[in-house]
Amino acid sequence: MRSSAVLLLAICVVLGGCTLNPSVATPSPTPAIAGGTLRVAIAAEAASLDPWNDDASLVATRQIFETLVEVDPATSRITPALASGWQMTNDGASWTFALRDGVRFHDGNALDAAAVVASFERGMTTRGSAYRALFADPAAILSVQAVDPRTVRFDLRAPFGPFLAHLAAPQTAIARGAAGTGPFAAPAGALALDGTLTLRRNDAYWGRDAAGKQLPYLDGLVLRPVRDPTSRLAELRAGRVEVALDLPIAQASTARSDPSLIVSPRKDAALASLGVNATAAPFDRSEVRRAVAMAVNRNALSAVYGGTSRPATQAVPPGALGYDDSVVEFAALDTDAARKALADGHIPTPISADLAYPSVPTAAYPDPQRIAQSIAADLGKIGIVTRLRSVEPAALRDAGAALSLDTTVLGLDPDDVFWPLYGLDDPSGTSLIVGLVRKARAEADPTKRAELYKQVSKIARTDALRVPLLFADKSNATTARLVGYGGIEYFGTVWLRP
Repeated sequence: MRSSAVLLLAICVVLGGCTLNPSVATPSPTPAIAGGTLRVAIAAEAASLDPWNDDASLVATRQIFETLVEVDPATSRITPALASGWQMTNDGASWTFALRDGVRFHDGNALDAAAVVASFERGMTTRGSAYRALFADPAAILSVQAVDPRTVRFDLRAPFGPFLAHLAAPQTAIARGAAGTGPFAAPAGALALDGTLTLRRNDAYWGRDAAGKQLPYLDGLVLRPVRDPTSRLAELRAGRVEVALDLPIAQASTARSDPSLIVSPRKDAALASLGVNATAAPFDRSEVRRAVAMAVNRNALSAVYGGTSRPATQAVPPGALGYDDSVVEFAALDTDAARKALADGHIPTPISADLAYPSVPTAAYPDPQRIAQSIAADLGKIGIVTRLRSVEPAALRDAGAALSLDTTVLGLDPDDVFWPLYGLDDPSGTSLIVGLVRKARAEADPTKRAELYKQVSKIARTDALRVPLLFADKSNATTARLVGYGGIEYFGTVWLRP
């Protein structure tokens, strides 16, 4: 199961938290000005245009292909997209979707149930596909069937709580070969040898803005790979692009000081947390883990983030399904109380422990070594002496360290956070938290799922198997001429001022 957890993390890292396209019903500034080509500096080359199988190209494929449902970023609610509506039956083990009328692929063919079935069947059989991380570990979908030309049904092996949210993942977008239904299309020769991708407006696009005007406003997009973040910002400041995606903290700070630019952060893109190995003595004792939680100074850590983070009281941020308003603090900073907890538990000090941290910056740690050093200094104050170990991010869970700095990108559903944090390992076979997370994963009712996750958040404070540290943002920057952009890598609803 760990391999799929790593794959899901990789999927979400590319998306910066997996935030989805805004609903086409989202009000746009008026009067919108039609026309113009938007130039975007992206961090990685669009190697292909397959939403299932090429994570590096997701910025591009999100403009070309669309999903059955999507998430409204303002409310986090699932909203219609290519499906105009849906019905859940059999306690969440069956889902039936009615397809939107009047939608055509870029090749002129109408969207129908057969195309949806074929698209998912391709995902099931494509090697290395994101399908495994979203639906196949454990196997969730039993079959996808065309009930009639306008209706498609998914039968699951059992109720699967994240199912509807995972249908909103950009990787699940419906494709008919290379043709999508989105606001922009890739004509022949769209992908140049240098990796630049030029997309044209889909004149037959079905989407409308709140005033009924056809989307998109732009005539086209040019997505140009610029791997170095300093160079991406330089291109933006020189006026050679209108958008620079995925800017680290230093570049985002520079952009904020430029009055001609706007920095649009994606709030709470990733969770930084300190994992505690409960199989390593003396961290197998809860009082030691709670002492660790009381010793870490989150406010000192926030200085590394340049105002792009906030302390985490639990695994999911405010507004997420399962966020518990009653948990206002995971553990108060109290070095004296932490020392006392160790003394009262007759825990001899000093305690020696490895602290593993990512060898390269991640969505949660812009400067991993500096953050690890800060935590090590905090723990040293209560008698825990740490040896810092630099580890590849994907190998952190298997590093065997007593303490580890883990990145969990906030996904489409709370299960995408709770499952990799708590649901994969249960050395004793009796963990109450693991049982609750598994129960929530098998529950289709969002209200019941939310209550289960709230129980997890309360118990987590006592068990302290993982110490939430901070929620980190991800920054993109644009020219002030760009209107309607909210920090998400989707351009079907934006326009350019003259």
